[in-house]
Amino acid sequence: MTSPWATYGAGNAGEPALENLVIRPAVTGDCSRVAAIVRERDSVPLTDARAHCERDLAGADRLLLVAIVGEEMAGFARAARWQRPPRAPDNAAPAGWYLLGVVVRDRWRRHGVALELTRQRLAWISERADEAYYFTNARNRVSLDLHQQVGFVEVTRDFAFPDATFEEGEGILFRVDLSSPA
Repeated sequence: MTSPWATYGAGNAGEPALENLVIRPAVTGDCSRVAAIVRERDSVPLTDARAHCERDLAGADRLLLVAIVGEEMAGFARAARWQRPPRAPDNAAPAGWYLLGVVVRDRWRRHGVALELTRQRLAWISERADEAYYFTNARNRVSLDLHQQVGFVEVTRDFAFPDATFEEGEGILFRVDLSSPA
């Protein structure tokens, strides 16, 4: 089984940042390319991945950003506002804005694409809220390092979030304060 996470490379300075990187909100015409990236990574049927993209675009409390290099989609990232359900367990994650994943194609990793997608999602959320959350598997060093760069701090390892599982690991919930400039 392959890891769904990027290869860890702490200490590797990465490649130079891409001068022709464009980050923008996704549009319906992007859903086929987003779906292709999802399928490359997770072997999800294209129709399911495309439908997920279309739901993201239809949601008022959702954001889907795409990263374009030249004519190629290098990756994408999601954010959404989550509300605790009425009968949520005591340890349910707090209501609020969440970063819900960033995916960068292998050939564009180590160029700052994920970092820029993360910064722009946080800028968008900061227009709506004073804080944001994200969670990951404690074994996902790439995600941990990425989000530490933008100020996320650990909140708890005892939390529940719908459909979130942390295979062979432990989940960690993080928060970042967006009320003051970083």
